[in-house]
Amino acid sequence: MRRLFLLFNRNMLLKMASWNSIFILVRIALGAVMSNLLARFVGDAGLGYLGNLRNFSQGLQSLSVLGLENGLTKNAAALKNEPKLLSKTFTTAWIATFIVSVLTAIGINFTASLLSLYLFDSDSYSFVLRIFGCSLPFYFVFVAVSSLLQGFEWFKTYVVLNIIVALSVFVLGSYLIVNENLYGALLSIAVTPYVQFILALLVYFFYLKGKKGVLNFSIEWSNGQALQLFKYSVMALVSAILIPLVNIEVRNEVIDQVSDHAAGWWESVQRISGYYMVFVTTLISLYVLPNLSKDSSFKQYRSTIWNFYKTILPVVVAGLIAVYLCRDLILEYLFTTEFLPASSMFKWQLLGDFIKVITTVMAFRFIALNDLKRYLVAELISIFCFYLFTMVLLPYYGKNAVVMAYFLNYIFYFLILILLLRKELFGSLEQ
Repeated sequence: MRRLFLLFNRNMLLKMASWNSIFILVRIALGAVMSNLLARFVGDAGLGYLGNLRNFSQGLQSLSVLGLENGLTKNAAALKNEPKLLSKTFTTAWIATFIVSVLTAIGINFTASLLSLYLFDSDSYSFVLRIFGCSLPFYFVFVAVSSLLQGFEWFKTYVVLNIIVALSVFVLGSYLIVNENLYGALLSIAVTPYVQFILALLVYFFYLKGKKGVLNFSIEWSNGQALQLFKYSVMALVSAILIPLVNIEVRNEVIDQVSDHAAGWWESVQRISGYYMVFVTTLISLYVLPNLSKDSSFKQYRSTIWNFYKTILPVVVAGLIAVYLCRDLILEYLFTTEFLPASSMFKWQLLGDFIKVITTVMAFRFIALNDLKRYLVAELISIFCFYLFTMVLLPYYGKNAVVMAYFLNYIFYFLILILLLRKELFGSLEQ
């Protein structure tokens, strides 16, 4: 026991994983109750429309901050000992994102009725979209604070912030869903950025401000830092805009070719996947990206991804097997018996998630190096393949076509990464 305790304290990844696990347990508990509320008050058909807004909001939030989430984390890790340059980087990002987010908010407000028809087949939800649009200029504060916490490896505070955000959104969302049904569920997504803004602001003023090396926000533009951040924007925005757009198109196609219930079943599987995948993606942001940002050598790259794989993958595999074996119970507990037809979708989703964990760690090399060319090649091919596979399989396999395409796409993506990263993975360690 003593040796295990010493190993735990010396292994930074294990310490991060333990704190991250607390957040995951809270998120799963809240998600279980929330999913049940959605199943009862929104239904499987309504859940599909909720998925459309979720994808739409994710894309627009990334656009509003120019996709700089990973870029700011990388800079926070690399420039933690250069506070002046770090301050220039973050304030330059703030100015650029403020302009873009205001313009985006104006655009959403003018086109809210058309967007409502596209997303929900009704213009009754245009007010929800206007509320969401007005939140975009505030979202950068949450992104900036989160990036600082990740880059400086203050993972305890990062986890606590996200737990408080999750609890706050849960309480507000539950009230809205019970009282307003689908409208309330959509509204809860729209107001989430306001909650994130308020809580991030409190963390900045009461915890971060005044700490050694942490920037003070000011109005200061740097052309050099803007150019350096531009590549991160292009990399992130390609995924942040195209993936939600493709998901919306795929979901609408499922509604047309199969049923709106099938779209809701797919959304339920995605929600369950999201509960456990956030455990991995958070660890990647907290551990892999800062480590690769400090040292770009092949040796560091292999050491980082191998340490991640041998420490985390066994846990991931055990978790995926448990989810598969308990899939019917999970669907009944988190949702209702209406969602049991989604049971057959789990096999392909879980296999795809396993490959996704492996490839996400590998692909963070591109972000750490700001390697725009290789990143775009891999992402664009992957996005296109998912859409193509879905359209080909949908007439033959119905609702299962989407998750089958998801799995096949990540197999193909893995092969692409092997080709693009062959030097880093198999070349001489001297480079």
